Amino acid sequence: MPVDEGAFDRSEYDRADQQFRLVEQKLPREAINDLAREVVRRLRFRMPRSVRKEDLPSAAEIDLLCAALLSTDDDAADRFILGARRDGVDIDTIYLGYVAGAARRLGEMWDADEVSFIDVTLGCAKLYRIIRGLRHIVAPGIIYGRDEKPALFALVPGETHTLGIEMATDKFRREGWDVDMMVGLDHEILVDQAERRCYQAVVLVANSDGMLQPLTRLILALRITQPLAHIVVAGNILDHHPDIMHMVGSDAVIRDIDTAIAQLRSIMDEPSAQ
Repeated sequence: MPVDEGAFDRSEYDRADQQFRLVEQKLPREAINDLAREVVRRLRFRMPRSVRKEDLPSAAEIDLLCAALLSTDDDAADRFILGARRDGVDIDTIYLGYVAGAARRLGEMWDADEVSFIDVTLGCAKLYRIIRGLRHIVAPGIIYGRDEKPALFALVPGETHTLGIEMATDKFRREGWDVDMMVGLDHEILVDQAERRCYQAVVLVANSDGMLQPLTRLILALRITQPLAHIVVAGNILDHHPDIMHMVGSDAVIRDIDTAIAQLRSIMDEPSAQ
């Protein structure tokens, strides 16, 4: 097995892998391109705590990792990262040095047409699933210093129907929940605003079928910046896509506003949220 040392969250690793396989089957090439770009950009993310320059990997090491990511050997990059961990490389360096460095290098190679669209998409998917597998280990460095909040309710960028999310937010607040609501924001601003806090749960509301691509992109971004949050999808988009959880990579869906509070409380009490 590629991740058999207990360092990875195997369930999240497999879910991330399954998600990208479904995306490649069901979304158009332009959408897949946007998702891969999102992963590359977000994984260049700088953690608050610094890493000493002498601890960072060399350009040659980054090239080796990129070669593993682009290899037809599906497990090569996993072995590379696990090997670095066995050699005593700390997790901040793994994330800030190796993962961020590989993301930058893949982006440079993509921009210079040194790799094909298919290859770089495959490399991004492998990098993403590694980070999801390491989520509990990398999370402290990513969310260090943030305020903690129970939940965020956000309207997917491009969605215009606000009544449902406003009703849900009001219902939760009347029940004593400290809930943030974000509507009418574009993708970059929404992710930036969400990144200021550490949320236990993020509920994303979408209604129209055309919101599938921006919803998937938003969840990818939030998975990287909010590694421990439970991400939940709600809204009429559930009627268009019965398999939406696997497609967009969410943890759950909420279909009924009347049972939403009990359902979200149950989701947040799951052991994986700890």
